[in-house]
Amino acid sequence: MAKPPLLLKSHRWIALAFAPLLLLQAMTGVALLFRDELTALAVPVEVQAARQAPLSTMVEAAKHSFPETRLTRLFFPIDDRSAAFAQLEGADGALRFAAIDPADGKVISAGSIWRYPFEAVLQIHYRLIAGWAGLAVVALNGLALVVLAMSGLWHWWPRARSLTRELTAPARAPARLKLRMWHRSLGAVLALVLLTTATTGILLSAPNLPLFAAPAAPSADHVTLEPNDLDRAFDLAQSNYPGARPRDVRFAPDGTLSFNFFAPRGGKWAVDVVTVSATRQQVTARLPLEKNPALWLITLPIHTGDLIGPAGRWPMLAAALALMVLTISGPLMWWRSRGKRRQA
Repeated sequence: MAKPPLLLKSHRWIALAFAPLLLLQAMTGVALLFRDELTALAVPVEVQAARQAPLSTMVEAAKHSFPETRLTRLFFPIDDRSAAFAQLEGADGALRFAAIDPADGKVISAGSIWRYPFEAVLQIHYRLIAGWAGLAVVALNGLALVVLAMSGLWHWWPRARSLTRELTAPARAPARLKLRMWHRSLGAVLALVLLTTATTGILLSAPNLPLFAAPAAPSADHVTLEPNDLDRAFDLAQSNYPGARPRDVRFAPDGTLSFNFFAPRGGKWAVDVVTVSATRQQVTARLPLEKNPALWLITLPIHTGDLIGPAGRWPMLAAALALMVLTISGPLMWWRSRGKRRQA
């Protein structure tokens, strides 16, 4: 079956248009594969006591760092070497962050997103730090990668010829031809992995676009909670999953707290959720992992490679590095071909 010339042209122009973004996604993706370890090195903590400071102590410390903002989320330390991490939002929507020593509840550092490079990397990878517009661009970037992987594989497909022959380049071939053949071979070998990471990336970003997201709840009056209310709410949530390690807590303006507890039975990213009204000291919702319909619980472990365990990030690292090579070699081939035509 003859392959239409339009196929290669479309592949080339889509690749040229999205190469910078694909390179950026690959680079930030590599950093995120080791985010926990790198963050622990960037914000080191020497735990002074075995017991963690009360939630209320960490909350008050975070609020004191930026009095004009509202605390929206607090991540508990991921291990004994890590800090707790608070996210706060100003009236203008600007985000601020604070790293907190979990042992004594004191602020280690505080600042904008650029004070914490790996948080910036996450937001660049997820939404280009550009709100829903950045989210849309990231989703479109994922769609472009799907098209490139499929069209590249189709263009390469050797039909009745030897697969081994099509995956190698003759030793005596010109450098320009070798570059082209290695570009095709690398893309063909990794097409399935690239399709998987691109598709799951789309499924992680697209549901949060205004077109698909659930309507936002009406804004409620801000409720100020007393320290005792916070600690009692945490104890109430913890009692639903005794012994479970808390991952993070979200703070709603009306005094509702949503606690995520790690659920190791479902993998690294799995959580059980307990929602507590801190004003009424009552559990308003309990959502175990098995009943949680959130799509990201399925797609994120696939996207990061954690579906197959801790070793899963190494294939994803190889895929990301290969994508970097493809995003550089593709435009390089185009640039060299243009130079050759000009000389002719």
